[in-house]
Amino acid sequence: MTEAAPNDATVSAEIRAELHRTLFAVWRFGSNALVAWRPTSTGMEILTAPKIRLFALKDAPRRVFVGERQMGDRTFDEVAQALQSRALDLRLTQPIGDGPGQTPARVVEEIFAPFTVTKTDQRAVLLLDIVGFSKLQPEEQASQLATLEFALNIAAETANAHGIEFRMCRSTTGDGFYVWNENKGLGADIDLFVGFVLFEIFHAALKRSVTVPAAVPELRAALGIGSHYNYRQPDRSGASRNDFIVGDVTIQVARLIANCRAGQILVGAFHRWDDANGVWIDEEQFIERVAADLVRLIDLPVMGNRIERTSLYLTGRRIPEGRFQRQKIRVVDKHGFEHFCFNMKLNAFLDGVEPYYCGIQHAELIAVRPAG
Repeated sequence: MTEAAPNDATVSAEIRAELHRTLFAVWRFGSNALVAWRPTSTGMEILTAPKIRLFALKDAPRRVFVGERQMGDRTFDEVAQALQSRALDLRLTQPIGDGPGQTPARVVEEIFAPFTVTKTDQRAVLLLDIVGFSKLQPEEQASQLATLEFALNIAAETANAHGIEFRMCRSTTGDGFYVWNENKGLGADIDLFVGFVLFEIFHAALKRSVTVPAAVPELRAALGIGSHYNYRQPDRSGASRNDFIVGDVTIQVARLIANCRAGQILVGAFHRWDDANGVWIDEEQFIERVAADLVRLIDLPVMGNRIERTSLYLTGRRIPEGRFQRQKIRVVDKHGFEHFCFNMKLNAFLDGVEPYYCGIQHAELIAVRPAG
């Protein structure tokens, strides 16, 4: 009888730990990035580069930062030439492959990934900022961050429990969080916005219901879509890691949040590629898709009440026939650079309670200078 090929679960903890320890040593506490790997008869070859050199590359091949880290021979050699790096041969106890007594490539890729620096061309990112955080006492800061984290966690759990694939990642800014969806693609970005809507409803419900109002922070929010680099900080044991993102999209939302009022929600101007239809969509078309997708929130429980309906829209001035035209807003950051964005409103109606109105009305933006 032929022995069955192993699956991920059959790879022993010892084999996983050995590979992690080997890669951790090459990673050199984060000074190096692991860029590529390919299997050999005795283990694997890998390409590494100091992160400083990696980010200084000019006209780097796309695969240096994008795609799976396992590469075919031709691509591996092209990346090695671009990095001016020699392959490092690692001998492993168990060879890589799909046969009995071998480690599947997908397991190697999973263990290898935390030591890499990758780039995502388009991803939605949310920045939440606690208003007046620096003026609070340490106990108040800790309390408000804990409440914010709770609202994020419960929103993500509720979303996933009801089929919304919001695999939340976040990194702290000290007085708030960057939040993004681990999943990639247009659908994943829509799910992030849907998750944000659910978070806003939970946060608004907490503000009404907690017995210590000061424990619930006053927030401002900025959302955008753009490119970023992703890197991680795995620990020696491989038991945990911290994820970080930095790039055009994080710069954009950070600049917007500095010009965002208490309670306001800003959405940066963007164009997002629609893979399914082969077209570019702008922020208005994107928000319309999110608004249509909010039907998935109907009947979801929030603090003992169920969502009946929601409306999400970019605000603007009233035009004839009772319609509204979205208004692009121009902000100038502390460095003198221009950024363009839109004000967003959310209205949520739940059974048994007064509606939740999140964001600020367009009429309140008189002091904000519009574009053009």
